[in-house]
Order: sequence, then C-alpha cells, then structure tokens
Amino acid sequence: MPSAVITASLDVGSVVLVLASLSFLGLGQSAPAQGLGADTARALPELAAHWWIPAIPGLAVMALSLVANLAGNAVRNLLARDGR
Repeated sequence: MPSAVITASLDVGSVVLVLASLSFLGLGQSAPAQGLGADTARALPELAAHWWIPAIPGLAVMALSLVANLAGNAVRNLLARDGR
C-alpha cells in the first residue's frame, strides 16, 4: 500500500502537465471550462504587450507539478525512514 501512495503522489505532477498540454493544444475540456493550458493559449496574443498574462498560468502548472513531486519525495523518504 505505501508504494501505491508514493507512485500516485509522484504521478500527480505528470498528470497536471499532460492535462495542461492537452488543454493548451485545444484537446481538453470545452470552452466554458477553465484549464491552465487553455488560459495560457487564450493569452498568447497578448504576449508582446503583457507578458505576465500567459506566464501566470504556466507558472501555476510548474508550481503544481513541483509541489506534487516534492510531496511524493517527502512521503517516500518518510516511509523509507520508518523501514517499510
């Protein structure tokens, strides 16, 4: 059971990146639904004038995947220290 928890927590970052990538390409949810990739894609025409508009959803994707991977590593280290 602990290995399943570790694997699931480490896979959250990959899932966030895949969903954001598909949403960015237009293969995600339909238009009224919010997605970090779709938000980035919609803001690309504003990139020259307002660089922060598409950068903020991209940074959110990066932060979500980083936090998920760090949490997975922390759980793995905690369980390894207990000798399981």
